[in-house]
Amino acid sequence: MSWVAVAAAAAVASAAITGYSAYESNKTAKEQAQADADATSARGRLEADRILKQKEKQQSQARAAAAENGLDINEGTAIKINDEIEYGGQYDAKIAEQTGYNSSQRLQAQAKQYQSNANTALAAGTLNATSAAASGWK
Repeated sequence: MSWVAVAAAAAVASAAITGYSAYESNKTAKEQAQADADATSARGRLEADRILKQKEKQQSQARAAAAENGLDINEGTAIKINDEIEYGGQYDAKIAEQTGYNSSQRLQAQAKQYQSNANTALAAGTLNATSAAASGWK
């Protein structure tokens, strides 16, 4: 085998390895971004659940305090306080869940970009290897 053929074979192998390496790297990054997106969305839902449980505790404490002070918990100020706690808790829970969802969507977009980069790297590696092979056999 001549030195020219060895150099051509090395160029082909190098182009193929570079393309495949970039493909694998982007594929791994895509999988990590997807896992991060799933975890972020779940974290938002868990935070929303935590907020709703805390809201229930606050409502219970407010009703107990009202009853302790001789107030009717089914009318007037006690109802208003309960409604305010309900509104605030529901609002905070929705915000937490939406924030988790929005963050997960950004990570999903990153995952799609990594997949696109992986496909491009694979195609570029194939083309570069083919080009190296063609120029080496002249």
